[in-house]
Amino acid sequence: MNVVQQLFGSGLRRLLCCGALLAALACHAASAEVLSGHEFQNLLAGGPEGTTIVFEGGNDKVFYSPTLKNKLRLAPELGPEFLKQKILQNTVAEGVFIAAMIEDGKWRTISGIAGIAADMDSGHGVLTLVQTFPDDTSLKAFEKRDRLYAVVIVEEATSGILCRKSQWQKLFTFKGEPKMTTVRCDFTVGNIVTPASAQ
Repeated sequence: MNVVQQLFGSGLRRLLCCGALLAALACHAASAEVLSGHEFQNLLAGGPEGTTIVFEGGNDKVFYSPTLKNKLRLAPELGPEFLKQKILQNTVAEGVFIAAMIEDGKWRTISGIAGIAADMDSGHGVLTLVQTFPDDTSLKAFEKRDRLYAVVIVEEATSGILCRKSQWQKLFTFKGEPKMTTVRCDFTVGNIVTPASAQ
């Protein structure tokens, strides 16, 4: 991965490489069937506004919506199909997300844009989450500020639905391979990601 990162200095290119790497990792899943890009898309399109992924323990959640729009999604350069055109050409769906997790006993939220990509060879689906900020009004502004990203892969195993999720890492400065954690996960229609205590 370090060689790839040296070849592709841009954070956007780095995200593309990470997505491809994680899709490749999905190919090696043992005793589990990884959802395809379209299966992943259909799973998260269960509600009119979106779906929340609740990871085991309930202290880590991601709400994804293919219909809601944040300020960045309305910007001409960073609107619909931004991820498909600039980062992951095999993206099958784009939207916005809000993630919430407990850190040091307190809820922390991260929001931004998200895309579901299908691996070109296997068709396996990878949900990529990219943090955005209010001042991301152009591609130039987007590339000036580092931001967090994470990816999620969903598997159907004999023991139930499993999610492989990477840790949140800096898009432009992270070096190395993302560490994936496999946990049970549930999918709930609607936005249950932000507890009242975090608002």
